Amino acid sequence: MENRNNENGNDENLDIDINNIGNENKNDTNINDIDNNNQDGTTDNDIQKHIDSSISNESEISEADQNDENTTDNIDNKETIVKKKNSIGREIFEWVMVIVAALVISMFIKAFIFSTYKVNMVSMENTLFEGHNVIVYKTGYFFNEPDHGDIIVFMHEEGKIKNFFKYLPIRNPGEVDYIKRVIGLPGDQIDIREDGFVYRKSEGDSDFVKLEEPYVKSLTDTKGMQLPFTVPEGQLFVMGDNRQQSLDSRQIGTIDMDTVIGKAVLRIWPLSEFGGLYD
Repeated sequence: MENRNNENGNDENLDIDINNIGNENKNDTNINDIDNNNQDGTTDNDIQKHIDSSISNESEISEADQNDENTTDNIDNKETIVKKKNSIGREIFEWVMVIVAALVISMFIKAFIFSTYKVNMVSMENTLFEGHNVIVYKTGYFFNEPDHGDIIVFMHEEGKIKNFFKYLPIRNPGEVDYIKRVIGLPGDQIDIREDGFVYRKSEGDSDFVKLEEPYVKSLTDTKGMQLPFTVPEGQLFVMGDNRQQSLDSRQIGTIDMDTVIGKAVLRIWPLSEFGGLYD
């Protein structure tokens, strides 16, 4: 009986030993895990530090990328501003060139092609009255000479500026622009008779011919001029349509063709009388 109890007691001791062995194995496993971690040199703190470092690096990279983007945006903005300034400067320059070109063209047209003149005298009534404005065509006399009946604008007391320079906007002291009608050309003979009419003998005429002048306001007198009179070469004999109140070739003599500025072709003011001057 005692032996059996001993045996049973031994069995219990064996069970305890077996359990202890299992616990020892578990403890060995935990120790091995710790040893393995220690062998790698990695701890939880190290891992956390690594993670924090990675996050910090990523943050720095993101900030660097953002700074690069900001720098790029700033460069783009500066380039845009420079382009806008260049565009505005170019536009201003183009407008200035357009204005200058317009002024030059306007001056050229006024000097050599067309110009406007205001009538300030009564000598051309009833064709033109004081205050009327007319267009004067200048280019025509570059190629042709004035003809009988033309209404011309010319310079009187022109000083030393002649020929080409008379078209420029330069005025001499004492210079006056006159507007008169051409009565005699070079070589013509002019006579004013007692009946108050003008007679002219031109090349090819056998005798003096009475002029038909429906535009004249009154009869014509000689104003003390010696008649008949022959118009010299390069000269013109001119008179106003208002023969009683006109300072013309009867007093100032013939005019030099070089003093002629142009031919009056159109009345532009007043608008109620807008139209041509030759019916």
